[in-house]
Amino acid sequence: MMKHCSVCGSALEMRFLPDEGKDIPYCPQCNEYRFEMFNVAVCVAIFTPKHDKVMMMRQYGRDKYNFLGGYVNKGENAEEALVREMNEEMGMKPLSYTPMFSMYYVPSNTLMLAFYAEVAEEDLSGKKTDEVDDAKWFTYAEAQEVVIKGAVAERLLDEIGRQGLIEVI
Repeated sequence: MMKHCSVCGSALEMRFLPDEGKDIPYCPQCNEYRFEMFNVAVCVAIFTPKHDKVMMMRQYGRDKYNFLGGYVNKGENAEEALVREMNEEMGMKPLSYTPMFSMYYVPSNTLMLAFYAEVAEEDLSGKKTDEVDDAKWFTYAEAQEVVIKGAVAERLLDEIGRQGLIEVI
């Protein structure tokens, strides 16, 4: 919870804001409401040209696999961040990408913007960068076995299966 104004540094007080239906931090010095800040990130399920496999990766020494993603930088829109992250982490460029859903992820105070993307080829050799421990193509069933449970990645995997974007066996 914010305790001080991000503009002037004054102590904030909670005031009811009718349109919001709840108490919102208010700066009596600036005479303005101050809304909580949060991070914004993208995550992307990358498909083979045939949509029969999805790429997942491991990072930071973890055992389970996740989808590629990263934070949206100041001045970027979500689509620019998606293209940048695909290039930074895997040296890939999307042929196309489509937004799927957004969700607030409490553990990192982040609004996650989920996409799926298509790439021209399956070859991952020499693509991954130092940010990635391992990257592989998985069928839907294989991905269900290795995905981080309870995280955004599991929700994205469930959604691509539900929408029929990948063959579910």
